[in-house]
Amino acid sequence: MPEEAKPQPLRVAIDGLDLEVQVAARTSLLDALRSAGIAVDSECGGRGTCGECRVRFFDGAPPPTVEDAALLSPDDLAAGWRLACLTFLAADCRVAIPQRVARARRARIRILTEAAAPAARAEGQRRTGYGIAVDVGTTTVVCYLMDLARALQLGVDSFANPQSAFGPDVVARIAYAHRGPPELRELQRRLVSHLEKSFASLCRSAGVPPDAVSIVAAAGNMTMMHLLRGVDPWPLGVAPYEPVFMQLPPFPAGEIGFKRFARCDLQVLPGVGGHVGSDIVAGVLGLDLARQPGLSLFIDLGTNGEVVLASKRILAGASCAAGPAFEGVHISSGMPALPGAIERVDDEDGRLQLETIDSLRPAGLCGSGLIDAVALLLRRGLILPSGRFLAPSKAPDMIPDDLLHRLREDGGERRFLLVEGNGDIAITQQDIREVQLAKAAVRATIDLLLRESDLQAEAIDAVFVAGGFGSSLRSESILALGIVPEGVRGRIHAAGNTAGLGAKLALVYPGRMREAHRLARRMRHVELVSREDFRQAFAESMTFPAPA
Repeated sequence: MPEEAKPQPLRVAIDGLDLEVQVAARTSLLDALRSAGIAVDSECGGRGTCGECRVRFFDGAPPPTVEDAALLSPDDLAAGWRLACLTFLAADCRVAIPQRVARARRARIRILTEAAAPAARAEGQRRTGYGIAVDVGTTTVVCYLMDLARALQLGVDSFANPQSAFGPDVVARIAYAHRGPPELRELQRRLVSHLEKSFASLCRSAGVPPDAVSIVAAAGNMTMMHLLRGVDPWPLGVAPYEPVFMQLPPFPAGEIGFKRFARCDLQVLPGVGGHVGSDIVAGVLGLDLARQPGLSLFIDLGTNGEVVLASKRILAGASCAAGPAFEGVHISSGMPALPGAIERVDDEDGRLQLETIDSLRPAGLCGSGLIDAVALLLRRGLILPSGRFLAPSKAPDMIPDDLLHRLREDGGERRFLLVEGNGDIAITQQDIREVQLAKAAVRATIDLLLRESDLQAEAIDAVFVAGGFGSSLRSESILALGIVPEGVRGRIHAAGNTAGLGAKLALVYPGRMREAHRLARRMRHVELVSREDFRQAFAESMTFPAPA
């Protein structure tokens, strides 16, 4: 009998990106875009309930589904808009993705690679040869090539986490990985493939033979470490939010798909519990917080906010679901820290002042710009401590004209216009609400950790705010919104990439890797999600402080 002809792949042309993807028939458009590395949001995990994955067809538009009709307007449907997750391809097509997704595809996100705070004293026996330390973040990944005997950094490389194509935050990645073994393997394969390319590039630039690299030390949040090892992180996404593992024995890198670096000994720094992962342990290790004479508050702000109280006597950590507002997600004009993102907002002589990344034309609002903007609105009285916008008609005379005319009300909806023109950049009432939810989660976590230790904020000697987002925040804006207590004023420090700092120490010094394990065992994990006092503290933290 003649062989049955193989079905021909379908072609998906992506307008504006000069890109064409070939996929099998009946593939969802969302999966087709993700296979090309295009990060289209889908908070609902592809179930057609969030409406974030909308894509416009120019050619080959399929009939709308019931879900399309429920979430998209008749005009949008007529114009070719569909939900990518529930559009299963049956013919060649040409589509356009939203402009913010296209910008993210073309631009390079700003990545913080080094720590801003001083490192712990480097003491003890060093390893020999060469090794690579890795900080695996949800959004970005940083790799450091180290000469181990000299404790010398030979090179650093960074890239956007390729898993972002499957969702911007850990919740989306957890949902995608749980769909089945192929999806879990795909998340692992994407990350390992990019890591191997990064390792090879570092070795090439430094003139180090890849075979000379003998050890890799990796740190990251609990979800990223599960995905790196190829373990379904689903338990981290459902109550009581506990990981499958908190520490791993060293293993050959080839076990998870490395090829050129397959014989490297891969050591993962330990986690503590819940979402308090090895990136937090690495930060405490790197800053030597558990051996300092005073009391330190360590904060890593992101989709999950992690908070640690540390001293010679106390070591307690907790995590909270801060939501993605701090990273510009779910914000009407939000975007990652890409060129053109507004990162600073202030006023001078009553006129709005904006600064963007790389001083480019404003394209959207990233997390630090959002926090600045809300702090300005609060300080000028354009929003009340409750978070509600002031009605333009009730604005007091003291508000400068330039700011007042930016406060708009259309159909009962109020917003503050940062940039007017083609594609306004504005802050809406819902944006303020997202900031309040994120702020309340972090502040309630801080307050409960202090209460658990029978301490007041004034007892804190230093606050270290870690990570790319945290390090770009101004202390005045953090205080103005009440993200941290007023009692720590004057003691807030941007710490930079502390996860990378700790991973490098654990890589170079075997004693510091052992210390990381001791810290993880010693740190008391304070579980907050089921506690009534946390819910109460969260509710009390929703309001902003009254401006001075």
